[in-house]
Amino acid sequence: MRVPPFAAFAATLIVALPLGATTTAKHTRSRVTITASKCEFPSERTAFDIEGLKSQLMVTALACKDQDKYNEFMSRYQPDVMRTEHDLVTYFKRSYGRDAQKAYDEYITNLADIQEQDGLKAGNAFCANLPAMFDEVMALHSSSELHDFANAKVIAQPVTFEACAEAPPPAPHKSRHTAHAKKSST
Repeated sequence: MRVPPFAAFAATLIVALPLGATTTAKHTRSRVTITASKCEFPSERTAFDIEGLKSQLMVTALACKDQDKYNEFMSRYQPDVMRTEHDLVTYFKRSYGRDAQKAYDEYITNLADIQEQDGLKAGNAFCANLPAMFDEVMALHSSSELHDFANAKVIAQPVTFEACAEAPPPAPHKSRHTAHAKKSST
């Protein structure tokens, strides 16, 4: 299957950013769906929402020649986006273990592809309507507003989620102390 040049370019740019679901990835055109294999916690869901928003803004910027607006978004919100990246990484590691990077890459590629396909379906209306999202997001005042905005927007995602019933597992704690063998004097 041939990947459209725009999707390949957009996916490359998305992966190249310092950002970061459990997926069985398949392109929309090949009629394969991505499904979450594990549940997600609220912080992970927010991370997926913000990643979806970031990707939608990038696809919009590339399609509508608004790269400066995307760069303004990233300049302003990069610390928030990077914080949510940790939650995304946690989700992929918990869900995929050693295959986490591959699953993440598939998710990012499919995310850009599905958003590009939506743009192609919308035709001229895409660039007439979506660039206004830049103005909306830049009018926000805090990272909590960014999270609420991303959660409230209907943004195409190539994955569906199920909320976890239990609390997230505690983060692994690394000790700075090392065990030293005691010498015995006999």
